[in-house]
Amino acid sequence: MKLAAALLLIAATGFDIQGCWGAQVDVEKKIQTVLPGQNATFMCRVAVPLQYCRVEIPGLKTLNLNRGISNADVSYYGQGLDAGQCGFVIHRAEDRNNGDVKCTLGIASEAQESVGTMSLIVARSPKAPELDLSQGTDHLVVYKVDDTIQASCIVRDGRPVANISWFLDNEPIDNSELSMPTVIDLAKENLQSKIQNLTRRLRASDNGKYLRCVAYHDGYPGGISETKRQLDIKYGPLPQRQPIEEFGYEIGKVGVINVTVEANPKPQIEWSVDGQKIREGSHDNTGSMEAEVARDLGNGRYLVSLKIARISKLDTDKEYILTAYNDMGSQDYRVKISTNPEPKGITKFFRQHVYGFEFGVASVIGIVVAILFIILVVSIVIFAKVTGRWCFSGGATVIDYTGGDGSQHHHSDGISGDGVDNPHHQVSSEYINGNDLPIKKDEKIDTAV
Repeated sequence: MKLAAALLLIAATGFDIQGCWGAQVDVEKKIQTVLPGQNATFMCRVAVPLQYCRVEIPGLKTLNLNRGISNADVSYYGQGLDAGQCGFVIHRAEDRNNGDVKCTLGIASEAQESVGTMSLIVARSPKAPELDLSQGTDHLVVYKVDDTIQASCIVRDGRPVANISWFLDNEPIDNSELSMPTVIDLAKENLQSKIQNLTRRLRASDNGKYLRCVAYHDGYPGGISETKRQLDIKYGPLPQRQPIEEFGYEIGKVGVINVTVEANPKPQIEWSVDGQKIREGSHDNTGSMEAEVARDLGNGRYLVSLKIARISKLDTDKEYILTAYNDMGSQDYRVKISTNPEPKGITKFFRQHVYGFEFGVASVIGIVVAILFIILVVSIVIFAKVTGRWCFSGGATVIDYTGGDGSQHHHSDGISGDGVDNPHHQVSSEYINGNDLPIKKDEKIDTAV
């Protein structure tokens, strides 16, 4: 009530509220980011004509602008003061122009000036990103599988602050492995630095890949800058499905057994055929088999080959054992070869997905039999429940043949003992004169003469 009375008093005395507080200034583009040398355009407007348009820009003197007044640094922009517009263009923005920009408007009907405030960000290219990695378990920048790596990336002194993304080669790092980025302000020059940390448990597949910190900023050439470090992760030869089965060999022709081994550092290689050891780069005692030198495929992968000069039927019955070892461990790979074409469909599926867990043929058969057995048991249980047989019959029925008058049998539930008849029970006509033995339909009954 007091507020309403005060407003009425002000209205009665003709006091101009707007003249006291100033008109509301409509500002376009309250924040603009430009590169050095680019233009920046601002517009301040009100709904009434202006007496003057005064502009304050960091690094420049205060300017009084209209359609007839401009200079090399700033020029008027808009439809004129009569239209209530105080617009201006900053030509070739410089680093010194970064900061708050003000437009002060004079209106004939107001005692107070109206002020609009904007922000001009003149981009400054940050420094190149810096990447720092924690040491491995041996206090070197060499890691082992399951080591936890700590990495930190910082992009210093940018305006505005740069954005950061992490990659392993070209694959983005999962956000769960990244901390929230921290922004550090340098108030003196309105510069900002960004820092982000990564925590990752290393695996063999990370070996040889580049951990990349990529920064994005309009001030960079092309808008991007990055730093990267290649990961060196040590691990022993990795296991594979057993046995490795190779198909398509031809009797009487040259055959090559190929196995791709993953290990770091490069493993030593040795083949064993019928108890004979064949080292890398050497032949067996007959000269018909050659263990070729392992070929580096990159990123810890090596192609290991055993060349057989002339495939015979006997060769397809042998088991070829490849042993690969380095300082981190060793691994055996058992290989079987066949002249048959590679199987298709379900057989190939079992080889790729079931054998991949190191199951042999006998294990696969066992799995199939177990599945069939489970299906059979489930079917029997369902059948028993539906037909009310066995454990689902509701209990055994006991028949009392010693009833009081002998004219009617008394039925009782053999489980509950509460005298409730079993609804599924029927007295068989095959029981005669209380005899427990059933009488066949075509069997004659001897009677006393």
